[in-house]
Amino acid sequence: MVYHVKVIVIGEPGVGKTSLVKKFISGRFSTDYRASIGTNIYIKKLKIDSDVSIHLWDIAGQEKWIKMRHTYYKGSHGALVVGDLTRENTFEQISSFWLPDLKKNCGEIPLILLANKNDLKSELNNSLMTKIREEINAKSIIYTSAKSGKNVEEAFHLIAKQILSSIIQ
Repeated sequence: MVYHVKVIVIGEPGVGKTSLVKKFISGRFSTDYRASIGTNIYIKKLKIDSDVSIHLWDIAGQEKWIKMRHTYYKGSHGALVVGDLTRENTFEQISSFWLPDLKKNCGEIPLILLANKNDLKSELNNSLMTKIREEINAKSIIYTSAKSGKNVEEAFHLIAKQILSSIIQ
């Protein structure tokens, strides 16, 4: 049996959502930044405890997509909420905008906080990150770098495992 799970990847523009997804899907990193238009959808098969087909919806962070966002959220089993360690305001937006938007459209689903751009000098310390993780009730916080690939595979596998354990109870 193959489990099909939908994971949305959300956060402010420029935090590295698309770079993380592309690194996970293809192993590649591009320094060429292009804002996502609406949403990009990627699929990858994983072998965890079961066969999993993970459907990743990389959702544009720009405000102009706000009216469409609820349709992209529909049917989500889990979320990766991404912030940029070099910009503290991206984590403030997670608490003030992204989490309420997610809960309004998806209810309670497994979510993991990704602290991306771990290869650069961080504006945030670990205690602040722990506070944010607790505020948004994320199962985990994972420090990632789409550029180096650090913890990228682990992040996507962990959300898939958490979704599976919530489905198979």
